[in-house]
Amino acid sequence: MSSRALRRLRVEQEASLAEEHDGDESSSDEEQNDGGGGGFMAMLEEESSSEEESSESDDEEEEDEEDQPAVAASNKSKKGQATAKKEQAPVEEEEDLDAILSDMKIQNEITGDEAENNDPSASTNSSTVRSILLSKTHGYDTQDLDLDYSLRDLLGGAAVAGNPLFIDDDDIQQQQQLQQQRGRNNRNRGGRNNRRTVAKKYLFGKVKPEWGKPPSFVGGGLGVKELTQDVLEEEEGNKWSVPWPYNESGDGCGEDDDENKEKDAFPNAKWFTFDMSDTYSEINRKYEQMLSNPQAGMQDPNLLAMFVADNPFFAETILQMAMVLYYVNDRGRGSDLLRRCMYLYETALPSSLLPSNTNANDGEANNEIFMDINLQPNSGFFACLFRIMQTSGMSGCHPNALAVGRYLLSLDPLRDPMGVLLILDYYALASRRASVALSEEDEDGLELGASFIVDLVESEKITINWEDDLTSRHHKCPLLQLPNWAFSYAMALHRLSRKEEADEALKTALETFPMVLPKLLEMNKVNVQARSFQMDWPTVLPAFNHDLNTANIDEVNTQIEARVARAAGEHLVRIFVERNHKLWKENDVVQWMYSCSEKVVKGDEPQLEKEADAGEGAMSTSTELPPKQLTSKFSPALVRYAQCDPSDYEDRFRTFPPEAIALDPNLVGPALVHDHRRGRFLRGGQARGGGGMMEREMMEDVPADLMEQLRGMLGMAGNEVDLLDPDSPILQLYLQSLLPWAQVEGVRPPR
Repeated sequence: MSSRALRRLRVEQEASLAEEHDGDESSSDEEQNDGGGGGFMAMLEEESSSEEESSESDDEEEEDEEDQPAVAASNKSKKGQATAKKEQAPVEEEEDLDAILSDMKIQNEITGDEAENNDPSASTNSSTVRSILLSKTHGYDTQDLDLDYSLRDLLGGAAVAGNPLFIDDDDIQQQQQLQQQRGRNNRNRGGRNNRRTVAKKYLFGKVKPEWGKPPSFVGGGLGVKELTQDVLEEEEGNKWSVPWPYNESGDGCGEDDDENKEKDAFPNAKWFTFDMSDTYSEINRKYEQMLSNPQAGMQDPNLLAMFVADNPFFAETILQMAMVLYYVNDRGRGSDLLRRCMYLYETALPSSLLPSNTNANDGEANNEIFMDINLQPNSGFFACLFRIMQTSGMSGCHPNALAVGRYLLSLDPLRDPMGVLLILDYYALASRRASVALSEEDEDGLELGASFIVDLVESEKITINWEDDLTSRHHKCPLLQLPNWAFSYAMALHRLSRKEEADEALKTALETFPMVLPKLLEMNKVNVQARSFQMDWPTVLPAFNHDLNTANIDEVNTQIEARVARAAGEHLVRIFVERNHKLWKENDVVQWMYSCSEKVVKGDEPQLEKEADAGEGAMSTSTELPPKQLTSKFSPALVRYAQCDPSDYEDRFRTFPPEAIALDPNLVGPALVHDHRRGRFLRGGQARGGGGMMEREMMEDVPADLMEQLRGMLGMAGNEVDLLDPDSPILQLYLQSLLPWAQVEGVRPPR
């Protein structure tokens, strides 16, 4: 695109903007001068400054070369001017394009705000699950992914700009912009050193030098590929397809619908997966052999530590070793290994798959990015993210746990394979982080966690889906059918001072899941026997205690499907109460629960007013309503979470005594630090999962004459195979491998 076309586009943009704001000339002139003209004048000033710099450099060259012949000087100056013009032309066009695009971006933001004000449904219709979970407008910040930053923020070190622990992303962005400007100036001046190096910033924490540099996919590490139709056709035997419920939009009733079947619910979805190189696949094969072979002793944590030391860039065993250290109450080294495992995955991931604060402004905002956990390399990545979220929540870094959980949920939001929805609402409410106050009335600002819960529920983008293997029926229910989200949604509205909506949400939650109220009061040790003018629990709780009697419920639920759904619902209620009960222990919250539960039992109007309207005789005969019986209603889709372990959602690990797992510190130390000069720990049959002894036993079963014939064909008649240690000196290993009866361990013989 030429500079004339760019300037013409610029003029058209200014003319259209002037026509829209012709009602107020003074204000429109100021907006044009500030928003549009300022960027254009700055562009002209940059061009003039660059021309002056080029002229000054030409003058200096002419002064230095006065002693040379005039013809040569003139020819040289002409060539210099010609090359300068050739180099300056694309730079001017690039600067013009940047200036116009920046101005158009500002105008689009202005017009976009006006369009959103005119059409309130535009934002909800165009938003995707990824934009709701990972956009900055919904309170997401990539800094929260860094555990060190969350710890500094928890201790007050990241909240004050004068603190030496304070880290601001604006300073990093300014430094990167300065480096880019310096590189551009060097290219314009014809400098030789045009290479610009910008340090990569890892989102999940700072990299430690003892972790080493993981290899790339070509070098034997992990890679990432998109699961397109072309890729699937190239790979023989890959029968992967888009899983349910992403490949169709069912109605949740479990019946086959020809209209909804084969209808893609996410047309802009992109599926990615980790790709293992040949070297990584070979290590994975050895690891699976050690797990399948009981003689290998992989149940021994010391053997696991040796395997980690020998394979420092294999993520699966690093994650297992980290959890072993957590279960023996060694949290420091366990956290180090857990972050090291995430570092391996983050190195392989491209920037488009990682969360970013600018996702809402680029073209990737309209695309959903998913991963299938059923593919083997992806399962370790999901597990690593879940363990980071779990350990951060145990440490009290709820913003870090919330950020990691939101990213984990965005990878597979409809199936939720790791059960993130059972704990994500707690992290959102427990983070207690508020935005900047926009008015004097709202001094504390908007609570970001509560706002996120309300936005996610009201968007209706996430549903609970479960496929029954026995009946092949598909079940679906909204997010509010989860007990924890029903009560957390009411709590979020209550914190946002939306009183009427909060009361209605809490009454709906109490009517749908009445068993939650007695359990919350019991966990918070509320005295439900005392009576006062404010709260009279003995008159309210009998209606809710009816749901706790299993005998009464078994009479109603005669179908097996209803009983299975209730068992799953009770399982989820137990997880919710044990984790979230502290959020419901404040006096004002208990008073709010009582007022809503009283309305559920007695109705919205007080009982005395109803009796007064009926007459004096009615008032004297009865002072109480007949007992009301409430029963919980659980959706069959909740069976999806029936297999979730409650211990994964507790606030601490159930540790083992040190004598139960005897870890050798001489083996754990090398597993924590990568040293390429160190030899291997597992050798011989241990590295192959005990395969050395098994291979010898198999050889003994082979007839002797056949073995002699095979050795004669290989030139090893009368000699056994001698396995060479690959960690031997390279020259010695090379000379020994020339012998016909020698074979390097771990290297397949030539065909």
